[in-house]
Amino acid sequence: MSIWELAWTMHYVYMAPILESKYRLNKLAYKLNENTKKMIIPFLKKKPELLLLFIYFFSFASHAGTERVWPILTFTCDASKNEVKLKNEVKWGDAGKNFKFDAQQGTYNPWDLVSFKDSGSERQMSEKSQFELSCTLGKSIYRFHIKPKFFNTNFNGRCGDRLSVTVSVYKDEQMILEDKPLEPFCLGNTPVLRGIKIKGGMSQVKLYKIPRSKFY
Repeated sequence: MSIWELAWTMHYVYMAPILESKYRLNKLAYKLNENTKKMIIPFLKKKPELLLLFIYFFSFASHAGTERVWPILTFTCDASKNEVKLKNEVKWGDAGKNFKFDAQQGTYNPWDLVSFKDSGSERQMSEKSQFELSCTLGKSIYRFHIKPKFFNTNFNGRCGDRLSVTVSVYKDEQMILEDKPLEPFCLGNTPVLRGIKIKGGMSQVKLYKIPRSKFY
């Protein structure tokens, strides 16, 4: 594989979630002092295939070292529209850490489903509980069973500080969605489930998938 092919592979597989935000790239450029820019930029102009590798290394190191991603679930039962929805989103850094979850407003923190146990250098995680959310639409009751989806049960390991959920949905006593992960993997660019919607009286579940690069 040539260095050009390697650069583009890293871009599509690893960089898309980072490069989506122009704000983060601007922060990266600001951190480079003028002398560094004078040395590096002419070289990159001669070797454009290295530009992606350069941005990948510095933006990932800067971003991963200072910010953590926090998952947020929003459950909406709207009788006026005859629909129930579950929204999946994330916030970075302090915006996620300080987010005010409120069950009355339909917002839930997946980390509330996790218990921790320290063991030497490891911090092991396990399922503590599940969210059981319900919505009555017409004559049907829709129940969402939501449990944590671990990428690594050691919080201190790779992807350990990342968390998603797995969702099962019942219409009355009929299961209409079984153990669906909103985010299958913590790496790569596998599509992420941005939302789930069901119309009252229906058994069809509408899944809203988006590229990982647009989710983060």
